[in-house]
Formats: sequence, structure tokens, C-alpha cells
Amino acid sequence: MRWFYALAAAAALSLSCVAPVRADDAAARAELIGLWSKMMETKDLAYRADMTTTDKKGRSYETKMEVRWPNQFRIQSQGSDMIILPQGTWMNAGGNWMKMPMDMSKMIQQFTPEATKASMDGLTAVRSLGSAEVNGKDCLQFSYDFDAKVAGIRSSGTATIAVDRETGYPVRIETNGEAMGQKSKTVTNYEYDSSIRISAPN
Repeated sequence: MRWFYALAAAAALSLSCVAPVRADDAAARAELIGLWSKMMETKDLAYRADMTTTDKKGRSYETKMEVRWPNQFRIQSQGSDMIILPQGTWMNAGGNWMKMPMDMSKMIQQFTPEATKASMDGLTAVRSLGSAEVNGKDCLQFSYDFDAKVAGIRSSGTATIAVDRETGYPVRIETNGEAMGQKSKTVTNYEYDSSIRISAPN
């Protein structure tokens, strides 16, 4: 279940900040939230997220997600393949899909529209880092601090985010933080594709 903790930590590092707002650049904060708010206006949002988490010993763990808002998810990591839908969770074991008895909805709550919207109010110590081309997109970059809790895992540290200047969608989020007493770096790259569909395997 290492992938579960990596995913939960990545969610905490990337989103849902819960610390009180500390001093930040008001103009940078307003600009970032203004751009990011465009994401909430999208009625048909679907994306892929490729996450690489590297621990303090230099070991890396890859997690790939497909997400279709508000409640369709597929997560692949370290030989695990899961589909999470409102009607249940399925895991691929040895090429065979099995419906799981456990409820995994809490794990993916931080990737929902509601959580994304809530995270905007929790950003702290926001700073503008200027513009740059990231993954072929014209982006504005920002840094911020976080102190978050996801799926019972608390994380804190710093993050940088590259936001597409045109769409307001995050293109890349890089975090350096600590969770469960372990320091790590997580890099998440996003690709948006409205054709993504996720359905039950059987």
C-alpha cells in the first residue's frame, strides 16, 4: 500500500491547505486565485496526473492518475491498478478485476472540485515567481507554504505551481515537505483531455 501513502501525501502537498493565512503578496495571491478559479468554471474537466515522489534516500515512486470530475478516478502505481467510482472500487489483480469491499472515497476527496475550491482559501505565503514555459504551456509560476491533512496523513512544507496563463489550469506542482516524519519531494505534471472516460470494469 506504499502507493496509497504516496498518493495521499501528494494530495496533501498539492491541495487542501488548512493552516491560517500567513503574510503573503496580496497581488500574487489574487492573481493565482483568479487564474485557478477558471478551473472551477469548467463543466467537463478531465485530466491525467503523473506524480513522482522521491524520498530522502533518493528512492522514487511513480503514480499515474486519470480523473474525470467530479467522481471518476483511475490510479496506477507500483503494480497496482484501481478504479474508484461512486458505485464502488475495483482493483486489478493478476489481470483480473475484483470489486473491493473497502470504501476508498476518502482517499480521492482531495482531487474533487469541492476540495480544489476550498484549497484556494488555504494558500499561505504566496509569492510570484514570474512566467516560464512549462510542458509546452505559457505559464505563470507561484510559490506557497502548506500545512495539510489528507486521509489522516498530515504534511507540511513548500510548493511551487505553474499555472497555464490562458486556461488557469495547473500544469505542474512541485512540493518539498514532510509527512509521517519522512521528508520527500513530489512532482506532479497535469495533462487535460476531455475525452477521458472511466467506467466499471465489469
